Amino acid sequence: MAKQFLIIDQHYAGQRIQGKRAYQEDDFGFDNSQPHDFLMVLADGLGGHYGGAYASNCAIQAFMDDYRTTTGTVSQRLQHALYQASYQLALETKVKPELHGMGCTFVGVALNDEEQLEWVSVGDSPLWLYDNAGRLHRLNADHSIKPFLQEQVQRGLLTPEAAARHPERNMLFSALTGGPMELVDTSPTPLELLPGDCLLLASDGLFTLSEEEITMILQQDLLAKELVQQLLVAVEDKLRWDQDNTTVLVVKIPNQLELFDHS
Repeated sequence: MAKQFLIIDQHYAGQRIQGKRAYQEDDFGFDNSQPHDFLMVLADGLGGHYGGAYASNCAIQAFMDDYRTTTGTVSQRLQHALYQASYQLALETKVKPELHGMGCTFVGVALNDEEQLEWVSVGDSPLWLYDNAGRLHRLNADHSIKPFLQEQVQRGLLTPEAAARHPERNMLFSALTGGPMELVDTSPTPLELLPGDCLLLASDGLFTLSEEEITMILQQDLLAKELVQQLLVAVEDKLRWDQDNTTVLVVKIPNQLELFDHS
């Protein structure tokens, strides 16, 4: 019998909203079918209506299919699956020229039943750990110009307002396009999670909220599904005229892992 160690809605959940965009380019997925492996993935599409949405969906399916069938360490499987997803995008672009220029950010996160976390990511979609001490940490690298702009603000060379309005603030140094990936971020070692920890994976639409606002929501004693809903409601309550697609995935590490048989 396989073992399921996380329960949907209670321990993990995901949802997306379209925001003020004319179309939805975000996509995500969970795989809780493996005996000792939990996988979650998120992609934020680039390249216009059809191309961005297609890239996100294609990359997620290729990644998840490859991860399930590849052998090796978790890190090796994550990286192999990422490059397989990139290869699949290249194939799709070759046979469908109208998809030229499509791409996506991508984050793949694997968690085993020993509460060890590993990830692979490209682009700017954030993966955070809200630890059981109430602190929010970004885990993966940001492959956009935002860290550079933030450094300029800290050095007094740019005001926060100017950084927020910078015409290239959304420029990416690396993305999943079917071509070479300039930057790929991986977990240096498996990260040991503790009971009470919470993982948050999102598309950049969640940046409408500050990390302080995100922390205030995550500190509540709620089910994963309820945390997802509260984060998205908080985004919508900002009433931004240019609100981007926003996807939120939450995984809560149970105080005692609940292992049970399932078919």
